[in-house]
Amino acid sequence: MAPALIERWRLHSEPGAFANGPNGIKSNRDLDPVPFKSEERKWTWPSLLGFWIAEAFSISMYQVASSSITKGLSPGLAILAVIVGHILVCIPAMLNGYIGCIYGINFPVLMRSTFGIWGAYFGVFVRGVVACIWFGTQSFQGGQCVASMIEAIWPSFKRFPNHIPISAHVTSAQLLTFFLFIIIQLPLLYLHVSKLRYLFMAKTIIMPIFGVTLFTWALVAAKGFGPTFAKGTHIKDGTPAVIVFFQCVTTTIGPKATLALNMPDFTRYAKYPKQVFWTQAVGLCVLVTLCGILGITVTSATQQVYGVLTWNPLQVSALWHNRAAQFFSSLCWMFAVIGTNISANSVSFSNDLSLWFPTWINARRGAYVCCFISIAATPWNIQYSAASFSAFLGGYAMFLGPIAGIMMSDFWVLRKRHLNIRSLYRNPDIYTFFHGFNLRAFAAFICAIAPNLAGLAKATGGRKVPKGATYIYSLSWLVGTVVAFVVYTVLGKIWPMEDKLEEDEHVVEGIDGSDRSERTQSEHEKGVYTGEKAVNF
Repeated sequence: MAPALIERWRLHSEPGAFANGPNGIKSNRDLDPVPFKSEERKWTWPSLLGFWIAEAFSISMYQVASSSITKGLSPGLAILAVIVGHILVCIPAMLNGYIGCIYGINFPVLMRSTFGIWGAYFGVFVRGVVACIWFGTQSFQGGQCVASMIEAIWPSFKRFPNHIPISAHVTSAQLLTFFLFIIIQLPLLYLHVSKLRYLFMAKTIIMPIFGVTLFTWALVAAKGFGPTFAKGTHIKDGTPAVIVFFQCVTTTIGPKATLALNMPDFTRYAKYPKQVFWTQAVGLCVLVTLCGILGITVTSATQQVYGVLTWNPLQVSALWHNRAAQFFSSLCWMFAVIGTNISANSVSFSNDLSLWFPTWINARRGAYVCCFISIAATPWNIQYSAASFSAFLGGYAMFLGPIAGIMMSDFWVLRKRHLNIRSLYRNPDIYTFFHGFNLRAFAAFICAIAPNLAGLAKATGGRKVPKGATYIYSLSWLVGTVVAFVVYTVLGKIWPMEDKLEEDEHVVEGIDGSDRSERTQSEHEKGVYTGEKAVNF
């Protein structure tokens, strides 16, 4: 009975996948490349823009921007910090997303070309841990939405007895609604990535309408832009305004730092490479920024009208003293949290876990594992204040930035836009490097996080840390990205990496993104060439 049950849960690679063969690495359907004419390649520009709209309208994005106001920045500087942060993080998102579309591979497989066949496990572990923690944080926000909805229907829920110490940063009611949201979310985790475009399209319709309504209320209640944006910059703790500005830039980058790495998880289902480029720019730099502006506007207006400085949109809903408005506002925010959580976190973690356990974990199973592990992250400790939230974002961004810099240098500079797809699924092969580890990548990663370690110690409560280290840490993601890019490029020039073209010319024309001929590139842009011979499906 037991062996039969174990065999039933075992995953098997599709016939003809690259993993099959004498040197093949264990794989499964979610790790194999997606050919251009695959039925799963249905993402066009509406789906890609819908993805970013789904990302834009979320409580986290609202809080990222509004937390800048609580730190003392003026609304104008807070908006500028959001714009600068999104422009910076858009660069690796565009470049890495293009690789996913051209080659049809996801982030964990792409990691093999940078960190090595076995070193890739380190890269996906770093990103996977962040995705799992972030899933818990978003779910806790979803639980707050559920609590707000319940309070709108039954105001007595506000007096729900608490049996948990204040030091835990969570109440009994918050834990109850947190688990209620987890239960609500569970059925939607079953959706495959290729089907998520329907969820994105629904959010594309609902959330912009809600956002415009909320923005209009803020302007009307505060009597226009003048009173809303009249507040100047006032930093209470004496930190220079420029440092606080850079901290807010890094806080803006934080929620999108994971997506800058794992865009291939989604763009591998896109039909046209050109659309991957411009939709990233419009979606991230314009649409997501608009949600940040919404958070700043509403936070500033709430302070103007009610005299309350809050970074939580659900608290704003409660200040209206309108139970119907509070309920539907909380419902929209809950829907926003679900869309963001599934797209940005569960998909990322499930792909990462699939690389670790390809025989047992696919996208769906990994999503449920992510959900259950995220509970242990105690997300209420991250969410309880704007300071703790910002420290969390800056802390993990310093580890993701170096990976982004290494990825950009590897593909776009050193490899000149060429990958050998077959070698990504074989060991030994060119991506084995030194016993499966690319020492150049690990050296660049260590050099990139070194400048930020002292600042991280200060952010986590350390003492006697030089102010200069704190200033560097205010741009932890950017510093890590640039240092890793430079170090990895230099090491790659001094110590060149082995490379080889695909032996079968059809592989080059069907999958390769090196633009070797005008005809091949034209076929890529139109999404015409199937790539079937390349991936042997």
